[in-house]
Amino acid sequence: MYAPTPTQRDPRPTPGPPWWLLIGPGFAALIGLFLVTVIYRFDGGSALQIDLGMSSQSLLLTGLVSYLVAAAIAFPAGLLLGGRFPTPVTVPAIVLMLLGVLLVAFVPTSGLLLVGRVLGGLGAGAVLGVTVALIRRLRSGRGAAAGITAGLGVLALVIAPVLGGLLSDATGFRLVFLVAALFVFVALVVAGVLGIVALVKAKTPAQPYA
Repeated sequence: MYAPTPTQRDPRPTPGPPWWLLIGPGFAALIGLFLVTVIYRFDGGSALQIDLGMSSQSLLLTGLVSYLVAAAIAFPAGLLLGGRFPTPVTVPAIVLMLLGVLLVAFVPTSGLLLVGRVLGGLGAGAVLGVTVALIRRLRSGRGAAAGITAGLGVLALVIAPVLGGLLSDATGFRLVFLVAALFVFVALVVAGVLGIVALVKAKTPAQPYA
């Protein structure tokens, strides 16, 4: 007697991350993009360049190229690991950003500026990778999240020289980075709290339907 082979059920799809888990790394990534161009200004030499006695070429290599290279190195790690382990990747990355920004804020020479920009670039690249990885894993609203994040990122790049120039004219470039450090710290707290919330929700057993 022929017995039909039972059909194997398809495994349930892995649920994507909640959208609010994007807030921490996304906010940090926007600050990282802001920090890319904040060392420049549209109407002449920046306060950082003048105070540290740097040439335009030195500012380009020490302040911009080093930051972008470090970000490019860290981005793949955030992209590969951030989708599965967003908080364990995001929190150390933001800590690196915070250390880098604080170092730039109190830097006495252009040599230490390089160290601060490298640390900040590593953290910014990693959180940007985590942000992209989380957006790619969203079950819904992926296009809207990508569009909003990209738009805010471009705005951060464009507005940084303007805001940085205005603030540095009044108070000096160090306060610009101290304010940025405050926002980085807020991003660190937000990422940590939301990561704890996500962990608790994942460990909470689902309530059976009545």
